[in-house]
Amino acid sequence: MKEKLLTTFFNLAVFLAMPVALAQLPELDLPSTVSGGTTTARFFGGASADNGATYSSSFGYDQAIDIDMEIQVESSHVNTVGNVYVLIVWGDQYFMRIESEAYEVWDLSLENLQAAFPAKTLQTNEAINIVNDVAFGPAGVSDTTLALYLAYDSIAAAGEIFYSGSALLVTIGAEQQSSSSFQLYTTNISSIIQNNCIMCHKTGGAAASSALRYVDSSSTNFQTTNYNTLVSYINNLLGGAVERPGAAMGPATNGSSLLLSKPQGTNHGGGIQLMTGSQDLQKLQDFVNTVLSE
Repeated sequence: MKEKLLTTFFNLAVFLAMPVALAQLPELDLPSTVSGGTTTARFFGGASADNGATYSSSFGYDQAIDIDMEIQVESSHVNTVGNVYVLIVWGDQYFMRIESEAYEVWDLSLENLQAAFPAKTLQTNEAINIVNDVAFGPAGVSDTTLALYLAYDSIAAAGEIFYSGSALLVTIGAEQQSSSSFQLYTTNISSIIQNNCIMCHKTGGAAASSALRYVDSSSTNFQTTNYNTLVSYINNLLGGAVERPGAAMGPATNGSSLLLSKPQGTNHGGGIQLMTGSQDLQKLQDFVNTVLSE
């Protein structure tokens, strides 16, 4: 079942082996060889929900992501003929991509290992786009961690295989029931983000260095992505807070006051975005308190 699902999923995701424009991909540790010798080959890989601006290892059920990987072959292997291998570990099973673009279970024997891209002239950098703007959960891959490995060989080193000793780990979350805070976000907060915040709080915007960086409504699953950004900010960056007793309006105490005070213009480079006492500010406070209560 997993074999068929992987083949169907990655075929739909358009798994391509071609040069792609990559940001600085994280390097995978422990480049290794099957003989146990050292190698100067290097391996890179990253998963991103913002087109490569940042890389992460954990994503939501319906969060659209890109996965890119790259091999820098040994200098003596450049322009030699070799094979490139792509391996995925899902649960307790190993899968190898074969030339037909299908996935087959691999029994861990080198005799049965098949190349994803056989008999190719190796370049200095072999860049591979694994998936582009794809949500794994709705495709049937969720509540799990995938481990992705790259390897290659060359006629310049007969019998040897060079591989990434450390895997690129990508965790896909389980499907979640719609929470009260998410319902509040889609009803009351998403429009505030799109109308008041995203001009600066986005990649390339004036507040691109802020921990709050959103995606616009043209992005796949933009509401889920921006909701997760806000919830992470409230729960992890700002610390706990509760609604201030006896206050019909006003910020929650402790760290969450930052999320509520800045839009009112307090130490905010973007000036006033939400007026004190406004309905939109009250909606934001209700959202913050709902997140903290869940």
